Amino acid sequence: MTKFYTILVFSFFSIASFAQQITIKYVGNNEGVINLTSESRENIYDRAVLNTKNRELIVDNDCSIFCNDIFRNTSIFAAPNETLEFDVDEKGLIHYSCASNPIRKSESEFLNVSFEKYGSIKNLPNYNQLKVVMASQKMNPYFDKDYIKQKELLETYYKEHKLSKEFYDYFSATFWSLTLYNELEEKTINPKTFTAIEESFDQADTLLDVDKYRELLQNYVQKRMKVLGLKKSLSGEMEFISKNFNNQNIVDYLLYSTIYYPISIRDQKVPFDPKALEIFRKYCKNEVFVANVENELKPAATPLVLKEIIKKHEGKLVLIDFWASWCMPCREEFPDEKKLMDKYTDVAFVFISIDKSANSWKKAMAVYKDILNKENSVLIAKSEKDELLKQINVTTIPRYVLIGKDGKIIHKDAPRPSTPEIKALIEKYL
Repeated sequence: MTKFYTILVFSFFSIASFAQQITIKYVGNNEGVINLTSESRENIYDRAVLNTKNRELIVDNDCSIFCNDIFRNTSIFAAPNETLEFDVDEKGLIHYSCASNPIRKSESEFLNVSFEKYGSIKNLPNYNQLKVVMASQKMNPYFDKDYIKQKELLETYYKEHKLSKEFYDYFSATFWSLTLYNELEEKTINPKTFTAIEESFDQADTLLDVDKYRELLQNYVQKRMKVLGLKKSLSGEMEFISKNFNNQNIVDYLLYSTIYYPISIRDQKVPFDPKALEIFRKYCKNEVFVANVENELKPAATPLVLKEIIKKHEGKLVLIDFWASWCMPCREEFPDEKKLMDKYTDVAFVFISIDKSANSWKKAMAVYKDILNKENSVLIAKSEKDELLKQINVTTIPRYVLIGKDGKIIHKDAPRPSTPEIKALIEKYL
């Protein structure tokens, strides 16, 4: 199997090893938003929003992008240094092309035809979870756990020279991985399924570029441990991974993907599992993975005292934006908020993130450099002494709070930046 690189929308992810970029441009006129998520071996989860106000996204080639909208779960595939332009049709399907690589257009056609005939490419547990929603939305209920029709369509397009070799290889590996993943979901797992997966480990350096293969490896660990009667725990999984794989890239990825999420959402007041950390630090050799985990272990922020932040802007109106990197409605408001910032230069704009992951917060800040910076952005760590924060009582986001020039709350649930009401409110007290 050859090396390949992809960007995918909704269902797939990718990784590469070169410091190159992919540019995605929205060229449509629909006022709606396209929610994109980029994910790779190193970057567990990043999000961005494209629309008519924010048309361009540039990502490193070790990331992939997918659309969260259930009506737009078709895919985009691109190689490093490519610029893709896309639009969304009335059905919600994404159509993309690349001036430097014309075959991308027919690959986009394949993905849309496959989606309309057979639905999104997903595994059996995801299908079972979504089928009620799909039925209510009158979406195609077709599902074949062996992906026979999708494979046939892939072969037809490839024989007609409508797909690139790297695209064909990627989706061949995707369907193979999904088929074995579904076999692991059987009540009694055929030993040949484990054998087939284990025989793929020699090709893992390339296969790890395929998101569905990474999911397959994670499921393999869970099911193999269950068959062996091993107790399920974080440190137990880490120990199993460190002792049962000879391929260092597999060890690195599985150790990282297993420990990263528990670390990023942990209660920082509670010490993290020391044995799991010891195993990770001993056996993970990927410097990026190690650095990401160590960064997550650092205190995410100093305790936030809102009065101290407001005091820095004494004599000014202050609009506080409570948000998070994972909150799409929050991020959809940023372009309109930037317009407010440009118009009302005498108003202080403060962005307070409730992210539990410092890495996720920093990555989101990097996407919106023209809006977020070290001077106006804070990662929240609640303080029991913060009476003003208690008074505001942030339970949902996005949340906007307008503070008067005297430091007192004018509106603790102010209108969103995209509404005309916020301008009227600001001008009333400016």
